[in-house]
Amino acid sequence: MHLLVMGKSAYSRVIDGTPVPITIAGHTAQFTRPLISYALARGMAVSYAYPLRPSGCLMLDPRDAVPDGVVEVPFNDLSAQKAPLHIGWLSVEASLRQAVERQGGIDWVFLPYAFPLAPLLAGLKEKYGYRLALFLRGGDGYQWPDPRWVAETLGDAGHAHQVCGLYKESLAAADFVGVASKWLGDVVAGHGVRWHAVVESPAAMWLGTGPEPPWDRARFSADPGVTRRIGDLDASKKWVLSAGRIHPDKHLDLAADIFASAGLDGWQLVLSGVGTGLDGLATGALAELVAKGSACVLEVPPRIVHALFQVSDAYLQTSLPSATFVDARPSSVTSAAFHGKPVVLPIAAAGGVSESVAPENLREFGFDVRGLDPTGPDGRAETVRRGAAALRGLEDADLAARAGAANARHASGSSVDAVFDRVWARLGER
Repeated sequence: MHLLVMGKSAYSRVIDGTPVPITIAGHTAQFTRPLISYALARGMAVSYAYPLRPSGCLMLDPRDAVPDGVVEVPFNDLSAQKAPLHIGWLSVEASLRQAVERQGGIDWVFLPYAFPLAPLLAGLKEKYGYRLALFLRGGDGYQWPDPRWVAETLGDAGHAHQVCGLYKESLAAADFVGVASKWLGDVVAGHGVRWHAVVESPAAMWLGTGPEPPWDRARFSADPGVTRRIGDLDASKKWVLSAGRIHPDKHLDLAADIFASAGLDGWQLVLSGVGTGLDGLATGALAELVAKGSACVLEVPPRIVHALFQVSDAYLQTSLPSATFVDARPSSVTSAAFHGKPVVLPIAAAGGVSESVAPENLREFGFDVRGLDPTGPDGRAETVRRGAAALRGLEDADLAARAGAANARHASGSSVDAVFDRVWARLGER
């Protein structure tokens, strides 16, 4: 099979002297990378199209590399001369054509995040003779098929219906549509979009060649890719991990407030993320925790992020649904559960986070935030109180161990092989 994967920049490298960083997002670090490794391991010819000038939450990892055997066909977001128009679609098609020419044809194009390239790739199917698989990860499923949301974004209701119509036509034209969670599938179905299977982002795992080397805290801490942004790791304490983009959507500041309120003795809060909101994060409860050696902020590259889940003791999830963001199924929670960690998490009115953990974990370590407004002082205080109460459950070592073991059983089907074995089985039915 000849496979073309097209998406954001999932690897860190230098091309002709220009650094090309990783765009940190679940559908890059925890979907594109394992997808490419899976395909290569099964003898597929793999091409990879990505932007040379990525944007978003970016990270450079000097030890990262695109796997051997991948045909790289990067594209640019070009601007038209003498007109304020972006014509990046020409560069995208040029990359597609280059992959077709170098591989002698393309059987499948995989798009790990459907918006905005799905309409272009659906329109080029017949021209280049490939089949198209789209994987809805979040806003590409719950925002862009929704005319009301698009109207608010574009400011033109009539135009919004046309945009939604074109986008949904491309989803209908795809040969396979996967959704990150059952919750997201229900949402897109409500907008008249047909999907074929739940395809979560796999758990963070070793993707290197050969057997995985043993990991412990000393080896993890010494890796040159681990960057200390605030504070430092304390290997003598147990680690509560909270990971994600440093962005208001992820509410990492809430993690600090919850951890401080819980008052766990002998534990450290480890925040792992990258983004532009670090200065705003390093205040209040987090600053006090760092001063006491009870918290730190790291940047951990996708190459070894699985090791951080392995050596941590528990996970704290704090992203909450809002008018602009819902976590359809966070790969960090899937990863923590897969590696057998108890997960403290909000039970919210929207989102698919609960699908990644065992019912036992949800019962013992879930805290109900339905009906609370975390942006207001009263709602935030109550959210912190409930989250801290759930976090204190970690003091019961037996309870935490049982929840972690239940999570490992529940998430065993989220390994890289298991997730993509199911995808390829479904593709064989198409």
